[in-house]
Amino acid sequence: MIAQRELEEERRKTNESVRSKERTETDVREFDHSSAISGVCFTCELLGEDVSKPKEELMRDLEEFLTEQALSNEDDRVIPAVLMIYSLNKSAQKEIAIETLCKYLQNILEHPGEEKYQRIRVSNKAFQERVANVKGGRTFLESVDDGVLIGALEALKNGQCVPVKVSRCRKVFSIKEGQKIVSPKIPPDFYNLSAEELKKEQQMKTEQVERMLTLRTKEMRLKDDQLRNYKYKYTLIRVRIPGNFLLQGVFGCHEPVCAVRLFVANVLSEEASCCEFTLRDAAGSALDDDSASIADYGLAPAAVLHFDIAPIAHDILRDDIRDSAEPFSS
Repeated sequence: MIAQRELEEERRKTNESVRSKERTETDVREFDHSSAISGVCFTCELLGEDVSKPKEELMRDLEEFLTEQALSNEDDRVIPAVLMIYSLNKSAQKEIAIETLCKYLQNILEHPGEEKYQRIRVSNKAFQERVANVKGGRTFLESVDDGVLIGALEALKNGQCVPVKVSRCRKVFSIKEGQKIVSPKIPPDFYNLSAEELKKEQQMKTEQVERMLTLRTKEMRLKDDQLRNYKYKYTLIRVRIPGNFLLQGVFGCHEPVCAVRLFVANVLSEEASCCEFTLRDAAGSALDDDSASIADYGLAPAAVLHFDIAPIAHDILRDDIRDSAEPFSS
């Protein structure tokens, strides 16, 4: 295709400057935190479950991986390019780019042989804004030739983002008998608030204490709960395990409670995994509605749960989990 040759020529001209251009440095954020957690990390299966990084770093790694796949995979460069478009751009940019690219391909399919539909003026302002400035946009066009037009169009229309999820950042601590687990300082990553709003957090906590001392209707309490839940994006869950262990993990506030159960189940010994167990909050109430979210139970931005299981003859945690335990310091 003429358009493809033009794009490749343009790419060759700019490759040297792109390679020499320094990557924009990410602002370093300093957190006020204890040793509990320094920030929220993320992971995705495409890079490997063992890769756990702050979101900006993970997305940079994902972009590099998909770019490498698009350049090295001669048989199918379309799929990596589609994943780039869907995963690395904001919604508005992505939608405009997909609409524009689909129009390009549809025009070629509907008007085969007409040269004007096979040429793209890369200096055109609309092209620069709608496609060139979108990650994966140029790569997608460069990956398309006459033999894959229909398949490329379908892939673009039906594309999906690469799933990125919160990394549990699992830690296991050994604790002393009866040791008090104090609430940790939580980094700003956990909040759905601006810096200015964070300064008001302490005042709001004071007001919350005052509300608890006054009679409030069910509707008023529900409104308070909804406001509180909205403030947090993530939560640090700690689970007291019999045998003086503390299991710690990070969760999205709107994940279901069953995600916490699964997290705990994955560290249990073979004998313990065959038994039913219950997770209880600080008041002793069971978290028995697996369809409810973590926010619904008011477990944000941090909470300590208790693991309740019938007595068993052997250890509750797997050997490798117990061996990895660090002494807990509040």
